Order: sequence, then structure tokens, then C-alpha cells
Amino acid sequence: MPRKPRLPAAAVYLLLLSLGLLLYVSVRGSQEELGVAGPSRQQQQQAGVEKQHQAGAADAVRTRNIKWKKRGRTKEQLTNPHDFHLMINNVNTCNSDTTVWLLVLVSSGVANFHRRRAIRDTWGGATPLASSHAKLVFLLGNPHNTDLQTQVVEESRTYGDIIQEDFTDSYMNLTLKSVMGLKWASRYCQRASFVMKTDDDIFINMPKLITYLQEARRSRWITGCIKQKKSFRPVNVPAGLPLPPVHPLFVAGAGYVMSGDIVRELYTASLNTRIIPVEDVYVTAHLARVIGVHPPVHDTRFTCGEMVNDDCDLVQVFTGHKITPERMYHIWEKLNPNGITSPCFDF
Repeated sequence: MPRKPRLPAAAVYLLLLSLGLLLYVSVRGSQEELGVAGPSRQQQQQAGVEKQHQAGAADAVRTRNIKWKKRGRTKEQLTNPHDFHLMINNVNTCNSDTTVWLLVLVSSGVANFHRRRAIRDTWGGATPLASSHAKLVFLLGNPHNTDLQTQVVEESRTYGDIIQEDFTDSYMNLTLKSVMGLKWASRYCQRASFVMKTDDDIFINMPKLITYLQEARRSRWITGCIKQKKSFRPVNVPAGLPLPPVHPLFVAGAGYVMSGDIVRELYTASLNTRIIPVEDVYVTAHLARVIGVHPPVHDTRFTCGEMVNDDCDLVQVFTGHKITPERMYHIWEKLNPNGITSPCFDF
């Protein structure tokens, strides 16, 4: 029986391709006639950007909706449960027989190993802290990077001063770091007389700060450099016209101190206060108002973000801003000359 002739494979492929194109043109034409068009390339790209933005901001807005009734109406209240988990926790930092006069919470980027090392070698070292009855921990988020995380784990084993939660470590999540610090301090360092929040590019004149705190009020109190106190005025505004602040009075996040008795209250207040991605405003203005410790106390010896012009300027102030690791060592040597003549004290 003779075989039926078969079409070559190439012919079959071309036939199927032609049918597919005809079907696409037919459907596309129907959509245009009905005024229904598929998403453009620009719309598709925009959708992708929006998805990335939503994913990146997921930690900062990890909130839950709690429905509550008031006067017969149902409303939704956004809360910040801060239900992140500790990846690294050095619980014994404050468990000692000595009094913790000051707990320093240093907000640090995961990859900033050199900055943390410089702080440990200078103003935040074991000897300076011990003489001031102070403790220090670095606050980190999750880098989502195996190599970085391995280094951080080893760093924590070596120094025992890392506190890390599993929210994404990013600039937009700095508020979460501060809330993490409040949460950790309220649980693991409850007896601290004072708690300071600062960053890993700040030099702190610990002896001068401790001397000041020994004479300061110890109850329900926040102090730092109030941002709105700085000389600033928009152009084209008549002289003498009062300007309402954008936020309530707040102190710069580069370095501020609070009395230890309000730490737990601030953390508790954060659970029902919507997160904003400006940590100093959130903690020292909005949370402070909730618990009744607002406004903060203004002190120009805390930096408001100004650059330090001369290393010896740190003799007269509490904090210096945007200090590189290399400069941190230079400042430390000048403020602690160890018998060598220092230009900061040569007068």
C-alpha cells in the first residue's frame, strides 16, 4: 500500500506560524474596534517599577489593620506591630553587677565594618565605656546577602555588640532600627539611666557627655539639637511672619539622649503610631508627644548635622557628624594624647 506524502517539518512550522499571526491580527483588530487595548511597553515597565517599590517598602509598612468602633462607626487604625525577629542578640550586654549609666545605640549599615571597628578602637572601646559606666551596641537589619551575613555573625562572636533584626537593612528602614533599639533596650537593658541613639559616622566626646548627664535631670526627658532652632528662613517671606513647622519640634538623629524611664513608653507608643521614614522626627517628636515628653530640650553641643571644621572642635561639644574612620582615629589621638603634646590642649 503506497504511503501518503508527508509535509516537510519546515513547511509545518511555517504553516503554524502563519496561523498564529492571523489569529493575533484578528484579536488585536477586535480589541481596537472595541476600544480595548493591551498594556503598552511603558505601562508594563511602570507596573514593574511599582512592584519593586512595593516590595522594597514592605518592611517599612508591615502593618495590620485593626477595626475598631467609635460612636457606632467602624474605622481602620494602622498600627506598627514591629513583629520582626532577632537574627543576632547579645542578651548579656547589660547583665552585670555594675550600674549602666548610659546605653549607646549605634545605627549602622551592615557593610560598615570599618566604621564599627573605628568606634571600638576609639570613643566606643571597652576602656572608655567602662570608665563611663556605659554600654554600646550596633543596630543592624538584614542584608539579604549570605557573604555579608556570615561576616556579621563572626563579628558578633568576636565583639558581642551586634543586635540584628530581620527587616531589610536600608535607608528607608532607619525608623525600624530606632524602634528596634527601643524594643531591645526596654527588654534587655532596663536599668540604664540614659539611652543615646547615634549613627556610625559620629564621634562622641564621652567624658564631656557623661559629665553633663551626671548633672542632668533623670526623669522623662529627651535632649539633642532641635532642627527647627537652626537659622533658616525661606526666601520671599516677610520678616517677622511666624512660620509653622512642618513637624513638631524634634532633635537631630545624629545624636540624642533620653532618660531611661521613658524607653519602654516610647516603644509601646510606636506600636500604635504609624511609621514614617524619618526616624528622628518619629521618635523625638511624634512618639514623644504621645507619651507627654515633648518638646525636647535643645542643646547646641549636640550636632544638628554640621560638618566638623577642626578636629579640636570636638573638645567643646558632645558629638561630631560625618566623621570618617580615618579621621575618627586622628581625633581620638588628639583628644587622648597619652603624654604627647596635643594641639587641642596646647594653650
